[in-house]
Amino acid sequence: MLVHSIRTRFAFTVIASLFRGLLGFITGMLLARWMGPDVYGDMAFLLGTFLGIRQLMDMGSSSAFFTFMSQRPRSKRFVLSYFAWLALQGLIGMCVIGLIFPDRWISVIWHGENRGLVLLAFLAAFMQNSVWTVVQQTGESQRLTVRVQSAGVAVVGAHLLAVILLWRLGILGLYAIFVAIAIEYFLATIVLLGGHTIPPIGESDTADGSPEPQFREYLRYCLPLISYSIIGFAYAFFDKWLLQRHGGSVEQAYYAVGAQFGAVALLATSSILRIFWKEVAEAHHRGDHTRTENIYMKVSRLLFHIGAIIAGFLIPWTRDLLGLILGTAYVGGTATTAIMFLYPVHQSMGQIVTTMFLATERVSIQVFIGSAFMIAGMAVTYLVLAPRNSLVPGLELGSEGLAIKMVVLQVLQVNLLAYILARISKWRFDWLHQFVSLICCLAIGWLSHFLVISLAGHSRPLLMTILVGGALYLGSMGMLVYTMPWLTGLTRNEFISVVGRLQDPDSAT
Repeated sequence: MLVHSIRTRFAFTVIASLFRGLLGFITGMLLARWMGPDVYGDMAFLLGTFLGIRQLMDMGSSSAFFTFMSQRPRSKRFVLSYFAWLALQGLIGMCVIGLIFPDRWISVIWHGENRGLVLLAFLAAFMQNSVWTVVQQTGESQRLTVRVQSAGVAVVGAHLLAVILLWRLGILGLYAIFVAIAIEYFLATIVLLGGHTIPPIGESDTADGSPEPQFREYLRYCLPLISYSIIGFAYAFFDKWLLQRHGGSVEQAYYAVGAQFGAVALLATSSILRIFWKEVAEAHHRGDHTRTENIYMKVSRLLFHIGAIIAGFLIPWTRDLLGLILGTAYVGGTATTAIMFLYPVHQSMGQIVTTMFLATERVSIQVFIGSAFMIAGMAVTYLVLAPRNSLVPGLELGSEGLAIKMVVLQVLQVNLLAYILARISKWRFDWLHQFVSLICCLAIGWLSHFLVISLAGHSRPLLMTILVGGALYLGSMGMLVYTMPWLTGLTRNEFISVVGRLQDPDSAT
């Protein structure tokens, strides 16, 4: 089994994630444009509700599985037992939706959608977000990053081709999309599982040869996460459901497009999150707290600044980008999308902090803080979405209100978690870089936009104007990072060294 160094895995993951993110973004934009806001909003609503349901069924077990797999080698029995649990989740979900829920419940919960379509949406979401995620975690726990990332790019590319084919055949719709997703991720799962190397069933991973204490380990890890999963399900489902009820499919589409654009800023985070989780879990298990702190500080600063750079450039061009990529039907979502560009900036930091708590098995703290914010978030969601003439009146802000709520609550929650982590670990609370990085990127972004528009006006093609603005912005960002390299968590020499290794990953040892 070929295992690569951290630097090689990181470099390959960044490149693969860029390709995967680009392909996924193109696919999402094509679907939004070809389906129109109404149908695309329905698709986003159905898949979004099942993200919440997936969290309810999972109960934190996938986080426990990846953490335990990352700490030390595990036997085949350990792995197969978790896949049996995963299959049980899927079976329960299919039976509840297909056989137990009456038609009236289906209609109320999913706003008039029929049972067959809801079942297909569940199957697609389950294969993509539950089964595929666990298969990737199994590979990453063995440091098979290159294989896992290659498979991820392949399945996203296959989905893009499937969408184009369905459109050319004139059958692009919700049924066809959900069937395509389910089949694609089922086949990808079979292919990727065939490349994993797991010890034989009888082989124990304990030092004394005793059977693996699977249930006790999972129970200890997941017990605090059960209530968190229930609250998380209600939180995720309530946001989608209330927006669909009071805003309709179009507002749902505006919010989904904003989230899709905002996800561009999360490419760097998602690309290394499992590598980060693996290395932190192993370092913590060995008691190497210095290494744990060093990894956390550098990664959190670097990813936050990358998110700020992307948001700073895209926000001033939001209206132009929506019109250029999706057409005039989506220009009404300009404010929503601009606000959602800010969401990934702190989300990257939030994912890193949350991973620190999970990888070091400090689950209860993250659960308590997260639960409190989700409960408060549901109340705020009602406030920003409910009509003004309701029994308890709201602000009726639609997708814009939901976007504002997501950004504000996330900034508060992430910094509280980071502060608690710093106190527990006896580190200093790292906050100044957030303020400086975001303000500088936004200011330079708007200044670059103003200068390009002032000089070029509307005499040049829009795409060319945006590219010129991007070149000016990136040059300014280079000067900013060179002047203040601490924003990235590196010294100037370290930053130059990292750039060199990323350009030539094979030189890393």
